[in-house]
Amino acid sequence: MAQRVLGLLFSVASSIVLYLIVVFPIPAPSKEFFTIIFGYLLALFLPGLIIDLVFGWLGRGLGEDIASKCGGLRYGGYLIGYSERSLLFLAVVIAYFDTALSYTSILSFLSVIVAGKAIFRYSSRETSDRACADWYILGTLMSITLALALTWGIFRFLLIG
Repeated sequence: MAQRVLGLLFSVASSIVLYLIVVFPIPAPSKEFFTIIFGYLLALFLPGLIIDLVFGWLGRGLGEDIASKCGGLRYGGYLIGYSERSLLFLAVVIAYFDTALSYTSILSFLSVIVAGKAIFRYSSRETSDRACADWYILGTLMSITLALALTWGIFRFLLIG
């Protein structure tokens, strides 16, 4: 519960700051800095909230908690999601500032994240339950898709113009 409240507070605060950056003119270096910082916080926390809501809605029909059924670390999914969204945001920041790189290099980086997660996850599976693998893959794809969409939107509309 505390994870959700913290995520909601960071998401709302970041959204407000990004809105204020758009409405009130500030010098370019400060605008870039604050947009990247608060855009990162938004791309880090908002997808976790959306995934939590979707999984809560989908999980109602199961009659049991999917996290307890599949095992793993408590809040492990949150921590893994934060890590992958941070790496994706970092890849976009690097591509934004380094003109030698293109945004297609982000897709290569994305494939490394997905492949790494798949290898570690399936090599450590002791259960043959298909639902655990489905939830894991669904969470990964939702996290990556939402993080890329938010990050692209932040960079495209707030920094590039």
